[in-house]
Amino acid sequence: MKFQKPDLAFHPGISIISQSRDRGISLPWTQAALLHLLLVLGVLWIGLTVNTAMVNTLLIFVFLTGSGLWLCHRTKEILADPNLKILGTFWLVKVGMTLFLLYAGWIPYLDPATSPAWGYDPQRYFQNAMELIKNGWKPAVSQNYQGILYYYAGIFYLFGYNPVIPALINAYVTLLGTLFLIRCAYSFAPERTTKDWLLVGLLLIPEVLWYDVMTSRETLMAVLIIVATLSVGRYLVGVGKTRLTITLLLCGITLLAILAVRTSMAIPVVVNIAIMAYMLRSRRQMGPVFKVLLIVLGLGAILVGPFIQQVTGGYDIDYLEKLESVRSFEPSEGQEWSDRSIGLYLAPNNAWQALLYLPPRMVLYLATPLPNVTVSIAELLDGSWSAWQRLMTLPTSIMMLLGFHYVLAATVQAWRYRLRSPASLVLPVTFWCTFIAVAGGNIIIHERYRLMLTLILFTCMWWGYTRCSRREVKLCAMVWFGLLACGALFYMGYKFI
Repeated sequence: MKFQKPDLAFHPGISIISQSRDRGISLPWTQAALLHLLLVLGVLWIGLTVNTAMVNTLLIFVFLTGSGLWLCHRTKEILADPNLKILGTFWLVKVGMTLFLLYAGWIPYLDPATSPAWGYDPQRYFQNAMELIKNGWKPAVSQNYQGILYYYAGIFYLFGYNPVIPALINAYVTLLGTLFLIRCAYSFAPERTTKDWLLVGLLLIPEVLWYDVMTSRETLMAVLIIVATLSVGRYLVGVGKTRLTITLLLCGITLLAILAVRTSMAIPVVVNIAIMAYMLRSRRQMGPVFKVLLIVLGLGAILVGPFIQQVTGGYDIDYLEKLESVRSFEPSEGQEWSDRSIGLYLAPNNAWQALLYLPPRMVLYLATPLPNVTVSIAELLDGSWSAWQRLMTLPTSIMMLLGFHYVLAATVQAWRYRLRSPASLVLPVTFWCTFIAVAGGNIIIHERYRLMLTLILFTCMWWGYTRCSRREVKLCAMVWFGLLACGALFYMGYKFI
């Protein structure tokens, strides 16, 4: 069964509303029942537990839940895939899981006066964002990429200071980015399949659910990277009726946000855009002009990055110094490493080692926190954020390792058909540019850094599963699992011999 491919112009959070022609939503009874249950329990729980800005929190909860459900409905209608009706159900489950994880694993350790484990970056962002407001928007502390404090401070200033509000807004922003990604993935596909609806699983990736709960920057960065790169890729391959001005505006705004929130990631985003501009055959009349504008925009963004950090009160950014730190690593005081740490062993000391160690470091980023699979039930019941974080990242790591051969198959197929179907290259190019930047640019291997590529990774996995032949998948599986077996043997030998 195949579906007719509709016109797919989309701008996050804007065009999906403007394209609506109907005013009502006909919900399946399961979604209607789940919505009523979620609203009743959510309003009751928030009303009993939130003391600061309770009315604002309730209004945000009801509005974001309802508008998110409507956006899911409109996505199903515009993509003309009736199987996507499950999007709304997944969104409601996501909201419910956000509230559960927030109270079970984040709020209990959020107060520095009572928390037995305090100092994690998202914990400090929650405190420092409010201090920024109290200090007249003059940073009281200086850190890398100060923009995230202004982001959360803006939320607290507008709506009130409690941990529920940023968690709900994070979940909603991730929904917008995910819907945009789904729309782009559908538009890049040359034809429809009956399995395409499986992409809705992006809404319930365990580690994405977890990091949405916190006042972190990783899921926000993932959305910014997705919008900045895929909007350009979609325009280049001529999908939909996206205009040049809108594409440049989307790319420019998201690039500025990336510069403020995590300046160094602007470099791989610009490189990604440059590679697409070079490799993808544009069907637009303004193709050459657009590519020049992209190059100018990208170079300008990189040059503006240090200025943005200086204005926001962050650390001085020196790109050459950061490049030097990536290829020559020295452990700093306070960093804890396990006995015979593989991550420390694969920390480069020169440029050649940086290149040589990159592939195994990429595998480690997929595997972390494996092989450590212990999760303390007592710590979970106590509300330990580290225990809940491990619980949510472990299944994600397992899914990544077991399904990565589909990513390889999608990449191989996209390269083979790059002339006949250039749109199929957009997702793999975006994924590999981001993956290389994360694995090569962060010497300390931590699962929260990979959040910037998680959604794209699972989308490439979806592409390989739904569109690659059994032969392509089988060959990639043999290579991938063979490499994993060799890596496991090396690990056991290094750790225990």
